[in-house]
Amino acid sequence: MKYDLGKTRMVEKYGEIREGAGTIAIRGVEYRLKQVLARWMMDVPEVWTLDGGELGDDRYWIRFLDADDRYIVVFEFDGKFDILAEMRVDSMAWEGESFFTSRTR
Repeated sequence: MKYDLGKTRMVEKYGEIREGAGTIAIRGVEYRLKQVLARWMMDVPEVWTLDGGELGDDRYWIRFLDADDRYIVVFEFDGKFDILAEMRVDSMAWEGESFFTSRTR
């Protein structure tokens, strides 16, 4: 499988998967990752939260696996939960052969 620059960019900016936090403090309020996804009506079984964090200047990020589309996705958003940027990496390219055995929660 060819080398994926998207994975490299994602790891450089947000760290390895699960290096981020399981909750995010947004404007002083602590949110579980599922609560953040619920703001966009994305708290569904096909979307698996991975991690998230703060970038500074009222900018935050959340990383999740879209199991239906098979992409690892990062949304950057502001304190009003407006999505400002999105990065997607094919999960098979990310995981290689372990993609087929890694679908446990």
